[in-house]
Amino acid sequence: MVQPTPWQAGKQQQAQAITPMPEQRAARRRLDAVATVTALRLQLAWLRGHWGYACAAVGNLITFFALFQPWIRASATDGTIKATPFGKFEISSSLVALWSSSPPPMAKINGAWAVLACIAVILTVVLAVLNLRARTQALSTAVMVSSVAMSLFVAFALVHMNRQAPNIRNMVANGPPRDPGSVAGLLIRWASGNSTYALPGVNRYTWATAGLTSWAWFAGGIAIFSALAATAQWARNRRAEVDPSPVRVSLIKSGH
Repeated sequence: MVQPTPWQAGKQQQAQAITPMPEQRAARRRLDAVATVTALRLQLAWLRGHWGYACAAVGNLITFFALFQPWIRASATDGTIKATPFGKFEISSSLVALWSSSPPPMAKINGAWAVLACIAVILTVVLAVLNLRARTQALSTAVMVSSVAMSLFVAFALVHMNRQAPNIRNMVANGPPRDPGSVAGLLIRWASGNSTYALPGVNRYTWATAGLTSWAWFAGGIAIFSALAATAQWARNRRAEVDPSPVRVSLIKSGH
């Protein structure tokens, strides 16, 4: 068996001294992880006592984006329709009832609730940012109030649009079956090959009724979460100011 020379033995010892052991590598990884967590805590220390307001501001921004999405969707025999809480409609219809003597009335969506919700969102975000700098009780209360108001405006918008769902669905309906204008529209659509003619007891038609979309429920849920986060943070900070934690007294006497 070939024995290593003194020079080779010295190089092996140096390599073993430089190469860390598995236990050393594991300990170093743990130290690096602890250092990373500590640095992250130091960076987020300025949010201490304001996490609820920060979550409320983020939730308000998400709700602001959801306000511009369709909150209601309806379909009938003449097409489909989508509507936003601001009263913007997206209609896909062949206008069967265009010549009808009594066409379906245009649904009216009151966009005031959506506008008020947008104003409350802007106020909540601005006040939350100012509160991170000033950290006053007045700003904290204002953030909480504006976030709760935003959730109420979103709830009112949801209720209003849900009540308007039947009227929105009627906008894409055929109209009265005995109306000459509606019958002419159905015949023209059948002759052009866009649909079958509506004969009682012959053709089967399937469509969905009007209902709130997932965007509407998502916006309502985020709005409630934002209001609860701001209210919980305000109540916690208020309780800490009114009833601070008692001073701990050590019962162990030091020896002389």
